[in-house]
Amino acid sequence: MDTFNKFDAIVKNVDLNAKNQMFTDEVTSRNNRYANTVLAEKNNLLRVMATLIAFSNNAPSDAVGEIIEGGIFERVFYNFDLDKVASLNPDDIVSREWEHIKSIRFKKKIDAIVRCAKLLKKNGKDKATIESIYKNYNLPKDINNENDILKFWEQFDRIFASFKKSDMPYFKNDTTLLHLLLHLGFPCVKPDLIIMKVAASLGIVKARENHNTYSSEEKKVVVKTIQKYCLLRNIKPAVMDLYILIYGGQKYALRYVTNGYVPISI
Repeated sequence: MDTFNKFDAIVKNVDLNAKNQMFTDEVTSRNNRYANTVLAEKNNLLRVMATLIAFSNNAPSDAVGEIIEGGIFERVFYNFDLDKVASLNPDDIVSREWEHIKSIRFKKKIDAIVRCAKLLKKNGKDKATIESIYKNYNLPKDINNENDILKFWEQFDRIFASFKKSDMPYFKNDTTLLHLLLHLGFPCVKPDLIIMKVAASLGIVKARENHNTYSSEEKKVVVKTIQKYCLLRNIKPAVMDLYILIYGGQKYALRYVTNGYVPISI
């Protein structure tokens, strides 16, 4: 069975166990992610960055999801007002709020969010919006042909270089930058631990004991393979990301399937 047929089997397996309306709503949302994200996040790039930082470093996705959805993170960071967050003292946030947000795992994340705010403010508020990423880099919002995949990676390299030069916390890392672009609605997936484990189980990359040690090139191969599959099957990468996360057993994603669903053992 080739890789694309294996992806087909993943999709079929998850569909058979999906919680119909809840899963359908999530797929619909992911199919319209760019427009939905601009609206839901109030076109606030800092809000998205802070959310992804919270979920990073293997923080428990279900517990982090609760503080995000419950509005706790919003309150702690003053509705992600750029000027207010840029002026915060991270130590004050830790002493005052850590008990409420400790599921993010690391206190250093608070400092990273404040630093992101400072850099976004320094670059100019016109570049601190979600739409500014699209306008400044002209990333394709969809993959309609092979050229869109090439264009995506050309522009990804530009953004990556810019964030590395400015020393943007977390997002100077290729995996986390891909997560940012995925969340914003651009056609990619985040090659995190689960995605890479599934990719290894399918033979896209060689299996390793530590799936956090894959090179940037190996992660790019995985993302490109998924992009090509999505082009062939006319499915959004954000939707395929959901299928793979469920298949790989991510706790937060398992909410979309029945209790009897058994993710793969990897």
